[in-house]
Amino acid sequence: MGKRLGILGAVIAVVALGVGAVSPALGSSSHGSASTSSGHADKTIRVVAVFTEFDPNIDLGAPGFSLGDEVVFSGNLLRNGEQVGRVGVVCTFVSTQNADRVEAQCPATATLPGGQITIQGVIVNRALNWTLPITGGSGRYDRARGQVVSRDISTPTQPQVELTFHLED
Repeated sequence: MGKRLGILGAVIAVVALGVGAVSPALGSSSHGSASTSSGHADKTIRVVAVFTEFDPNIDLGAPGFSLGDEVVFSGNLLRNGEQVGRVGVVCTFVSTQNADRVEAQCPATATLPGGQITIQGVIVNRALNWTLPITGGSGRYDRARGQVVSRDISTPTQPQVELTFHLED
């Protein structure tokens, strides 16, 4: 169960990060823009993902922790303590044989005013500190791309992550 909760936190962080990075219109701070080697501008946005609902123990496939089991969760995306969106994540365990390297495939969607941002990638060993790609979006986030970096800032009573979105124009 501990591994599932960790993956849940990582996924929530990924989703929250994706939402914050592409949402400068929500009052999130942009740290300016810098030219990248591809000639696009880079926008950096930070939000905090706070988990509000989750099921860390969806036992699919063989009884007990096994391939195909899932963790599903959702939460609020906060900027300066104010809710700016929601995030939803479903992680499916894709490698469980080696207890030292458990992997889960985690697609997530962040819903924000004016559209959605999608994120997807593999989270290893319940990590809440990770980097995942932004895979797209809708509305004002149409064709979003870049990456999201998650940093664990959980308290003893509240799992949460700081998400930093690095969006390319």
